This record gives sequence, C-alpha cells and structure tokens, in this order.
Amino acid sequence: MTERIAIGAVSRTRASVHLERQLAASPDQVWAMWTDPERLGRWLAPVESGAPGPGATFVLRMEVDETATCTVQRWEPPRLLELTWDYTGERPSRFRLELRAEQGGTRLLLDHDRLDAADPVDYGAGWHTHLEALAARLADAPTPAFGELFRTLRAAYAAQLHD
Repeated sequence: MTERIAIGAVSRTRASVHLERQLAASPDQVWAMWTDPERLGRWLAPVESGAPGPGATFVLRMEVDETATCTVQRWEPPRLLELTWDYTGERPSRFRLELRAEQGGTRLLLDHDRLDAADPVDYGAGWHTHLEALAARLADAPTPAFGELFRTLRAAYAAQLHD
C-alpha cells in the first residue's frame, strides 16, 4: 500500500475540502490520470459521456444512480484543472486541482468548495480514498477497496472537524 497522506482539512463553515499529496510521478503522468477517460475510469469513476478538455463537459458514473457532471472552467496542462462539479442531488460546487513539479515527483493540491448541499467530511474522506487509488495506479499496485477505507477515513475526518 502507498504511504498515506495526513488527514486533509475540511470545513463545514466554509463548505470546503483541501488535500495535498506527494506523488512519485511527473506532472504529465498525473495530469493524464485525471484527463484521459480510460485512465480516469480505472481509479475515480468511468466517464459515461464526453471527455475532459478545454471548456468541455463530461459525466462520471459515480454510483449506479449517481453521476457527477463536470464542466471544465480552467484547463492549463499539466498544471491546473478547475471544474464545476454537479453531483446528483446536490447544488453545483467547484473542484480545483493544481499540480506542482517537485523533486522526485508531483505535489498535488486538491480543493473542493461551495459544498453547500453536501457534507465536506464525506467529500474529504471520499477524495482521500480516491487519491489512495490514484497513487496505487501510478505505482502499478492494487487499488484499495473503497468502502472500508472510506469508512475509516470518514471517522478520522469527522474527529478532526472543528466547525
């Protein structure tokens, strides 16, 4: 299993999540994992329609009855990706991914805010779990089972919540 990141920051008051991760891959490799539909489907969710690209809208099949419709607001390969994230049953939110080249790999910064109709604790644990799967895919290692890891991380995020 990959080395886990420290628990990120979640805030119900600010309706936001912030996570950082050091990955042992180049920014180009990490960017491809977020923007190539086939690769994205291996660790996050299958791309049901469309494809990531400048100004594009694409749909991720998150669960049987749940999708995330993503509209690209900023596309600056391989550095910055910003989306409107419209998840089933929620109001649209903002997702921002920044990649920075660092010695030995890439620093990934993930911010998801405007989560007014969702629980940031769930999003923190969810994104954290997905980043574990991303790191495993980049290392050509088995991806962790989502459910058990999510439940463990959700408890950890809830415990550190101060607002």
